[in-house]
Formats: sequence, structure tokens, C-alpha cells
Amino acid sequence: MSMILGFIDGVGFDPFFRGLLSVLVGVVVLIGGTYLLVATNSGSRTGGMISAAAFFGWMMSMGIIWTIYAIGWTGEAEGWALIEINGDNPSVENDGLAFAETERASSLGFDLESVDIASASGADQLDDPTEAQNAAVAYAKANADEFANWRYLASSDPRRGEAVASADVFVVEGEVFADTSEYVPLAYGAYNVGGKPLLKDDPNVFDRVIHKFDTTFIHFWHPQELIIVQFQGALDQPTLPGEAPPVAVADPEKSVISVVMERDRGGPLPALFGGTRVTPALFTIFNGILFFILCWSLHVREQRETEIRAAVA
Repeated sequence: MSMILGFIDGVGFDPFFRGLLSVLVGVVVLIGGTYLLVATNSGSRTGGMISAAAFFGWMMSMGIIWTIYAIGWTGEAEGWALIEINGDNPSVENDGLAFAETERASSLGFDLESVDIASASGADQLDDPTEAQNAAVAYAKANADEFANWRYLASSDPRRGEAVASADVFVVEGEVFADTSEYVPLAYGAYNVGGKPLLKDDPNVFDRVIHKFDTTFIHFWHPQELIIVQFQGALDQPTLPGEAPPVAVADPEKSVISVVMERDRGGPLPALFGGTRVTPALFTIFNGILFFILCWSLHVREQRETEIRAAVA
């Protein structure tokens, strides 16, 4: 008796086992209850087929929702894949973004040598960082030809934040810098090109519907998307005793490192189907096949019974 009580007590304090038992009980009660209810009206074999068809139909419906919204049992998440790192640093293979092996990145590099977006847009004269970033974005949009049609990404852009996090890993693993304390991301050093068409500024409901229709049915594929994130070595600043470390700032005498990355959507067909939706799509197909087989078997079974009744009558 003491062993049984000890086992029950252990189950109560084990979240995994307790959750497993809860799921098993739920499955037995819900699916088993449905089967018993149907089987009393149609027989054990037919009731089992109807219950199984309903179960796989529900799983297929759930898989469709998972696939559309990329939720539930998802596959490998999207991310940024490294193409190359450029800069006039001895540990970097290429010398400057203008000499990048990627042609589109090289075109931007040549343009950035003649255009300083901070001074051209007047952003360096503004005290408010948000206004300065907005000024740079507006200037880049109005003068896209000066930046080889690349889009400037403001500091608040989520794509920039994700790309900077990925680039941090690449420059440290590539031994361009020893750690993240040796450099700072440039305030005006993030550019993006490619990908699906973007929604225009200040859209209304009609614009959102048109954009959704366009990206879903007209431009349903995903073109190549590149992003460039630029870093510069941090200025050597002493830390005074008893004070917090100073805020890292870029040293204008040190080299600018440009990390060129490509959007990796994963999956066997990344241009059409992202990796996050591959797993739920396969789940949907698998359950859909079983649902179709069971429904077809029920249909054939019903036709045979109808023929038998007709022959008897």
C-alpha cells in the first residue's frame, strides 16, 4: 500500500508524467466516447471507421490552420545565412564592400563611397535619434538610385535587429572580432534589397487587401532577399574606477566591416514554401490521405449495403 501511495505521490509532483496521463485520459474519453456513441447506432466496425475518419479529418483541418499561419508543429525557422564579410581588416578576405563578390552588394558599396546618407539627409544635424533615422529612411526612398535601389533600414526596423543578431555570430565565429565588445553596429549601416513587395507607408484597408492579394496570388514566390549590416571597431575608452563602463562608440580610424547575408527560408522549395510550413504541410497531407481512404471505404461500404438491400427487396 505504501508503494502505491508513493507512486501516486510521485505522479502528482512529476509535471511530464502528469501531463502525459492527462492527454491519454482526454484521448480515451473524447475519442472513446465518440466511438461508443456512434457504434451503438451503426455497429462496431462502421462506428470505428466513422470515428477514425472524423479524427483524421479534424487533424487535417488543424494541419491546414497550422500551415496557413505557421503555428503548431512547425519546421525549421527562417534566418539569415552568411554570404561574405568585407572590410579593410587584415583578417577579412576582401577589401571594402565595393569589392564584394556579390554583384548587388558591390554596386551598393560603390554608391556608399560617394554618398553619405547621414549627411545627405541631414540626419547628422538632428538631436532626436528617431527623427534622424526617419530622415535617413525618407532620403533613401526618395533617392533609391543613389543606393543601387537598396532600402535603408532604420534602427527600429525588426528586420535590422534580427540581422544584426545573426551578423554578431558570424563576425565572432569568423574571428573578425574577438567578441561583441570590440565593435559597434553603425547607426546608418543597414540596407536591404529583394524579397516580396512591401506595403506602402500609411496604408488604408483597401491598400492592405490589395497588398495581401498581390503577395499571395500574383507574387506568390519569394525572390532572393539580401541584407547588409555594417560594423566598425569600437573606440578604446578607459573605465574609471567606481564608474559604469562608457557607452561604446565607433572609432572613425578603424575599419568598417560589412556582413552580406541572404534570407534562408529553409525547406525543399524555399522560393515557394518556407521551412516553418513544411512540417505542418506534410502533417496535413498525411492525415488528408488517411481521411480520404476512410471516407472512400465508407462510401464503398454504403454502396455495397445499398445493393444488398435492393437485391433482397
